[in-house]
Amino acid sequence: MTSGRGKKGTAGPPAGPETVLDGTVPEDEQELREEIEQTREQLGETVEELVAKTDLKGRAQAKAADLTKRVKGRTARVRAKATERGTGVRSHVAAKNVTGRQQAREASGAAKAQLQARAAPVWEAAPEPVRRIAVKGASAAQRRRVSLMVTAATLVAGYVVLRWWRKR
Repeated sequence: MTSGRGKKGTAGPPAGPETVLDGTVPEDEQELREEIEQTREQLGETVEELVAKTDLKGRAQAKAADLTKRVKGRTARVRAKATERGTGVRSHVAAKNVTGRQQAREASGAAKAQLQARAAPVWEAAPEPVRRIAVKGASAAQRRRVSLMVTAATLVAGYVVLRWWRKR
């Protein structure tokens, strides 16, 4: 007799219910049922593994979810590191800013003192009406600071344009 694969088989009695694949013979019907149930579970797990291997869409989605999780983790770490470094840079810049302000105040105070020292003899030599007019002009300039700056900027821009036009 031949089997479906073209090999010759031996004609013999079929395996009885007492023979099992691993060679042991179950003692009673309950053991046989437990072995059958265990074999079914193993077969079910094997089928699930095979289905998981052939499910390309599911595998791709799982891979995408894994990559997304990894990227989000890296992003969180980079943000934390940037925040940490940003705090250090911010404090460094603030310290430099304070130092720069102090140096500017000191330089401004020194320049003001020099200017007052040089202007004092001129101010004392000026007649009283000229001093009053100078004080009045200075206070008016302080009140109209913005309009005075706009006027000065307009005059400078006009001068630059006029020079440029003449050179053409």
